[in-house]
Amino acid sequence: MLSLLIFAAHSWAADPTVAISFSDDLEFRFYQDEAPYKYVEQVNRLNTSATSNALTLQLQVDEVVLFANQYTQAGTLYTERVLVDPDLFSPLPGFAYANVEKIRLRLEQDDYSLSLGDVYAAFGRGLALNVNRNVDIDIDSSIQGAKMVYRPGPWDIIVVAGQLNRQQVLQYNPNGPIYGDRRHAVGGARVERFGLGPANLGAHVVAYDFVRDTGWIPGFEELGTAIDTLTAGLTLEFFGVAGADWYLEGDVFTFPSGEFPAVLDGEYDGPGHALYGSTSFYPGKFVFLIEGKKYLSTERVNTGLTFGNEQYEVVAGPTLEYERAINLGSSKALNSNDIYGGRLRVDWAAIPAELTPYLALAVSRDLEYHDSESAETIVHAVSGVEILGHTSAIINSGYRVDKRDRVALGADKQCHADAGVVFPIAGAFHGDIALDAQRLIRGVDKIQAPDFTTISSGVGVATGTASLTWFTDFTDQPESGVGNLGEHVFGAAELQIKTSSHLTLKAFGGAYKAGIRCAGGQCRVLPGFAGGRVSAQTQF
Repeated sequence: MLSLLIFAAHSWAADPTVAISFSDDLEFRFYQDEAPYKYVEQVNRLNTSATSNALTLQLQVDEVVLFANQYTQAGTLYTERVLVDPDLFSPLPGFAYANVEKIRLRLEQDDYSLSLGDVYAAFGRGLALNVNRNVDIDIDSSIQGAKMVYRPGPWDIIVVAGQLNRQQVLQYNPNGPIYGDRRHAVGGARVERFGLGPANLGAHVVAYDFVRDTGWIPGFEELGTAIDTLTAGLTLEFFGVAGADWYLEGDVFTFPSGEFPAVLDGEYDGPGHALYGSTSFYPGKFVFLIEGKKYLSTERVNTGLTFGNEQYEVVAGPTLEYERAINLGSSKALNSNDIYGGRLRVDWAAIPAELTPYLALAVSRDLEYHDSESAETIVHAVSGVEILGHTSAIINSGYRVDKRDRVALGADKQCHADAGVVFPIAGAFHGDIALDAQRLIRGVDKIQAPDFTTISSGVGVATGTASLTWFTDFTDQPESGVGNLGEHVFGAAELQIKTSSHLTLKAFGGAYKAGIRCAGGQCRVLPGFAGGRVSAQTQF
């Protein structure tokens, strides 16, 4: 398949009727830490696309090089950071690595499309399959194989099969050590029928086969063994029924191979299931959204990705969480294997298209024991307002309680707020303020961590072609590291210049804290940074 794609690229390069575009993101980062821990990292991501009639060829090449990555102390040579695992072949010498990360040939017709190479896929709300780019947390893993979408009349038929292709080079986070892929196999199909009166009906099935060893051979050898996870589900949508829109999904998970033991309290080892439903209705200036979920062993499907700390997921359904306020403790509930609950949100268009406040309340029961070794009842109230005009603002605040069933273990109590404000200054200049703060008071955990406060802010001024922003972080959370302006204070500045519609230059200097970030139902612990970086983003 790879040779076919390369042949197509070579043929098209000589064809003057082919439309070719590319984008490139080049970064140099200087990591400044306690001496002698300093080094320079250069990362580049090149995306190209060639289109001719119904055919499109896309190619992504990632490359990383470390400089000043060794030092001598007391006559001994030390390596600052290992970039490439010794077992992984690297075409470049020294502290350098390059990889054809994504390659895809796509044929698009009126009633079908066929893609060969790296593809993305999500069925329903992602409860059975959700392999997509998630650039907010530097995830770009794909399915390397084939995907067919057939659209005969009111039907959609999707078939996808291949091996999971984990993103190896990180574009925005430190690299190393880079190791070989675990070529997990995935195959699935989804059929959806539209226009059954006010309803759409869908059904899907997905199978996963996970491997423990890296490389192509173990991946293909695993195909001859029992399936690790088999998932089947149904979706149902209604529009305008009883004055509301409705969505329902149910999925069942089985684990035929027995390779992945139960992750609950050692008691339950049967099939899992996921149920999700939502309804929206619109009385007057109000919008009501009601959601409900019940997940049992849903996250167990992702267990096969933990052998090598692969840091992405193949199943990620709606969490009903306010993700901007997630911390290391509450992320355990987000990824719980035994949880149910609901959420109500009400939006009021007080001044249509100008002023919209909202209220939301989520209540759930987390029955999987985490650090507290107790089931919990979680209550989370959030309020906010969106203002659009010469001055625009989005402001949110909330209060959350994770109350343990065992009274002696108390509860986690968290208050949080965030805001983004854009306002005119003079002429072509405008200001931008972003604030984010939370305070967490912990209950009693198995390994007791301290309470903490974090406050982050960004204050900037911008024109149409340039912006300058100052960032300040305060945190007394030990996992966040030591600040550059004080033990708990981090500061940094960023200058961005858009020289044309094709080129953007950025320069950053200072430090920011480490922490967890969640997006689309997935969380990733992101490292802090101290030093400087410059980048150039081009697009033609």
